[in-house]
Amino acid sequence: MYSEKPPMVTKAIPDSSMKRRVIVYGAFKGMGDLLSAAPVIESELRQGAEIKLLVFPKTPLPKITELLDFGTNRDNLRLFELPISGGLRPFLRQMKNFRADLIWISPHASREASSWKIPLLLWITKRLCWPQAKLAGAADESFSALFDVKVSADRRLPLGLREWQAYGLLSSLAPPAFPGFTPFIETIRAQRKLAPAYDLLIAPGANAKNRLWPTSHYVSLVEILPPSYRIAVVGVPSDVEQLRSVLPKSRSIEFLCGTLEQASSCIARARSLLSMDSGAMHFANVLNVPAIALFGKADPTTIIPADGSVLPVYERKFPCQPCEQATCSQPEVYCMNSLSPETVGSAILKLLQSTKPELAAR
Repeated sequence: MYSEKPPMVTKAIPDSSMKRRVIVYGAFKGMGDLLSAAPVIESELRQGAEIKLLVFPKTPLPKITELLDFGTNRDNLRLFELPISGGLRPFLRQMKNFRADLIWISPHASREASSWKIPLLLWITKRLCWPQAKLAGAADESFSALFDVKVSADRRLPLGLREWQAYGLLSSLAPPAFPGFTPFIETIRAQRKLAPAYDLLIAPGANAKNRLWPTSHYVSLVEILPPSYRIAVVGVPSDVEQLRSVLPKSRSIEFLCGTLEQASSCIARARSLLSMDSGAMHFANVLNVPAIALFGKADPTTIIPADGSVLPVYERKFPCQPCEQATCSQPEVYCMNSLSPETVGSAILKLLQSTKPELAAR
């Protein structure tokens, strides 16, 4: 599934002492954004670079990096939390402990949702800590006037390809072909070789309210599915308990909470997955698990690859779609609420009919 990754050449700052190149890479809040950026991170690690990855606090992103197979140089990857709620001085003290050659701002956010705070913060940090570093990012990013190097990022592309091509433009050479996504560690990949434990795994969570499907719709959906299907729900305790409270007790449904590694293994053992536009969807795509993902505020062609294992359910029928905004401006989230259980159920049944229940996916 994963081809040998060609090296990616970037505009490294000349270093006569041959010191290892240090790249500050950020900033990430969502699991899918980090999974989509992982091929670039892996490519640079293969070439011996040090990666200082900037993440938002109180996220599971440090755990995700432990679950990805970054190869023998993974120890050159270190994570730092952004000073979102104050604490700028401790952050700057951490940044002064190392030098940086390149500061790359990932273009994973939509243009509408791109933050001006991250470019400004990293520009200030560069001035105070790494005056010789190059600050780089997409030309259409907020506050891109602060960048030393601007590249074109095609935000119509799915996240992984968008990241790969934009970063590749830092080189004078044409970016190499997208190599595929960075795989999970072997203990998780091995789960795909086992017979599926569930016919349908439901992952109802998302990191934004305007990405959620109404709880009541799951009740109707379960009634559509044949009683013989093995169904499970996975997620954080609040999401799982919410569905536990409404789904019919007559169905033998498993409710699963646990570590991120355990959740990843559950996805790997599923015959199919139902998710939102969320990290679980990206996990399924990397693991090649057949999945249905529900979209409303975003056009799925800008998020997931068309040739992946995830099939989107997306109905563009409201003038505000796709808004690409972090929060909904309407009285209710029409785009998600209007996705009927019948439409979603039909997509799931069609997907399950095309898979072999006795075998795990490739």
